[in-house]
Amino acid sequence: MGSLEDVIVPVLIGATIGLFIGYFTGRRMAPDSERNRELERQIESLKNDRTRFEQQVNAHFTDTATKLNTLTENYREVYAHIAGAAATLCSDENRPEFAALPPAAESQKSEGTIDSGSVVTEPPRDWAPKPPGSNTGTLSESYGVDKSDVPPDHSKDDRG
Repeated sequence: MGSLEDVIVPVLIGATIGLFIGYFTGRRMAPDSERNRELERQIESLKNDRTRFEQQVNAHFTDTATKLNTLTENYREVYAHIAGAAATLCSDENRPEFAALPPAAESQKSEGTIDSGSVVTEPPRDWAPKPPGSNTGTLSESYGVDKSDVPPDHSKDDRG
């Protein structure tokens, strides 16, 4: 009996190893496996494309912000140049008035804020106010119609 066990154990071990090798080889060679690998490559490519696009968008907006800041400073310099030249070159009676621009730090600090005193809050109206001295409001059908321009209504004469 020892000889039968000596043969069965290596055969079972070999069969088990063969099944594992066959299983993994079959999975690698299956058509769906190749399709899955192709889809994974496409997904990875799309992720890389999106990352590159996001980097381009970020670089664009950073560059745009820098250029706008430079443009703002250039406008300030031109304004100061024109104001200074006007003060020096124009006679007193013809001198234009140039209001002083706030420094860049102040204008950036107050950016996006609204003075609460400059805002008038009023609920929306669902009616139109009547003009002074008038009995009809602006939503009336007869508002602004000159009675002498209205043709006579002949529809009553046609009834018979």
